[in-house]
Amino acid sequence: MPSKKTPKKQPSIRERALKLLQDPDFFGKVREAVERGGLVGEERNALAIYVNAISALLEKPISTIAKGVSSAGKNFLVSRVLRLIPETAMREITSSSRTAWNYSGEDFRHKIVYLQERNDAAGAVHPVRLLISEGRLIREVTVRQNGQWTKQRFVAEGPIAAISTTTRDRIEMDDETRNVSVWMDDSIEQTRRIIERQLSPLPPLEDDEIEVWHEVYGLVQKRASVPVELPEWFAEMKGKIFVNNVRVRRYFPAFLTAVRTIALIRSFKRHPEDFEADESIIASFLAYAKAAYIFDSAFVESLNRGDDECLETSKAIESIASTQDGEPVDADQLAKFLGVSYDIASAKLRSALKAGVISRANESEKNNNKLYLPAEPPRFVPDPKEVARELVRLKKPVTVVHPLTGKTVKF
Repeated sequence: MPSKKTPKKQPSIRERALKLLQDPDFFGKVREAVERGGLVGEERNALAIYVNAISALLEKPISTIAKGVSSAGKNFLVSRVLRLIPETAMREITSSSRTAWNYSGEDFRHKIVYLQERNDAAGAVHPVRLLISEGRLIREVTVRQNGQWTKQRFVAEGPIAAISTTTRDRIEMDDETRNVSVWMDDSIEQTRRIIERQLSPLPPLEDDEIEVWHEVYGLVQKRASVPVELPEWFAEMKGKIFVNNVRVRRYFPAFLTAVRTIALIRSFKRHPEDFEADESIIASFLAYAKAAYIFDSAFVESLNRGDDECLETSKAIESIASTQDGEPVDADQLAKFLGVSYDIASAKLRSALKAGVISRANESEKNNNKLYLPAEPPRFVPDPKEVARELVRLKKPVTVVHPLTGKTVKF
């Protein structure tokens, strides 16, 4: 009689989670997971929010605002990413009073705080602002006990990684600078892709697959106490960082947190088991490259997108130019396109130029007609190719799996 084959042992949830963390295309697996959850496109935004969520485990987490018009899918984007995170790691806020936050103790410490639709109904935003920047809230109240008036001190501990959504292109400046903004794709092409996916959906994630992703978070959480250090060549970048906006002072530390978070995640590729107590993780060039690919455009947009009116002007200039083979646009053309006076069009152009969302297309001369085109945004941090060539000075070729495309980039 033929011998019976012993059934192959199935890998455990932990083994499957480690395999994910060791995969060179880890972020491709994140993209695949959220896509099977129903998300269409928005790859960069999804990865930015995922890194934001993992950064909650570090001392200076990233906070993100997903922006877009109503029905653009902001909260759906966030919910598809946060499915990969255990519920115990999150605190979802739909409404709250201003003082309720002060009595949370350590309930928010190293947690992801998800605030849907930043508006009056969501309650006080100010406590979130303080938990992001200061890492704690302190409230002193006077209470009467046994006929005596005494002071009591309540401390709510952070830090937190805040994730929120809004239909506004700009929110209060104090909140704006504490968050990285990501904008939803509201193009016709994206709408068409969404409809096509609804007609031909992908197989959804199974419960055990979601459990594997929760284990991924748990493994990273256990390792989060290991310090992540930046290599010496990072100091040489100081002359290559965009500094023409004072808000860079808050955004650049967030970029460094992104590098550290990615280095922490990718540390499992070389060190699947626990670190020794005296060891640290050194952020590699690969961690820098992946952070730059995911976050550079988000930081650039956060700095240069301007307010709603400036965006409208920039989009109008782009639309007009597209009908005339990319030729620049003047105030008369903009006035006709928007149905406003020449003076109003000129004022809009001045504001958009100051915001950096459009640029002059001809030299300024006496009595000449000023022409404009949408501005080419600068880089926030240097291109990984430039860093590899001038700062890291690689001794041998290095390959990086691009987190957005899954293609191999060789340096």
